[in-house]
Amino acid sequence: MHINQVKTAFKVAEVILDKEHKERKIKFIFLDKIKDENKKIIDKKILKEDTGRIYLLVSDGIIKKIGGSQCKGGIKTTMSFYQGGMQGGPSIRTFGIHLLLEEELKKGKKVEVYMINLTKQKAKVKGLFDEDLMDTTSFKESENKCKKDYKLKEGDYPPWNFQEKGKPWRQDIQLKWDKHNKTRKSFNRKK
Repeated sequence: MHINQVKTAFKVAEVILDKEHKERKIKFIFLDKIKDENKKIIDKKILKEDTGRIYLLVSDGIIKKIGGSQCKGGIKTTMSFYQGGMQGGPSIRTFGIHLLLEEELKKGKKVEVYMINLTKQKAKVKGLFDEDLMDTTSFKESENKCKKDYKLKEGDYPPWNFQEKGKPWRQDIQLKWDKHNKTRKSFNRKK
């Protein structure tokens, strides 16, 4: 699906090859001037807002991955996990997406990040003893709806949504991830 078909998302970043860091292959360059889905200029603080968000990873206009997050620090923090995907002990998803983004860039493709910003709504939230009326965003429901919409239109989930597709990661990525973790573990044992 082409990003131009999406009516609710707006561009927040471009992805480029990172030639400065040995461990990182990619980095995210966030836009200075952000226009929402209605082409209105909005404040850059949206990049750090703690509301839920849906993100779309796009290569040459084609949606490759749909994801969602509500982590503190906004979309900048969400993307920092992918940017640091070759460091520490990343999940296979974080590690694999980092490598897939690098591959697209090495092919000369334009890689971008789009976001669907979710607004806070009042809802009853249950605790251990009672419930309170609180501001909340239901990012998981929105993420699932986006994936469902995509699948209805395209017949399957985006190519990099491996879990939803019920498919394993490519063998070369799995092997690199295993090697990364073994190297990391043996390095940690030497200390």
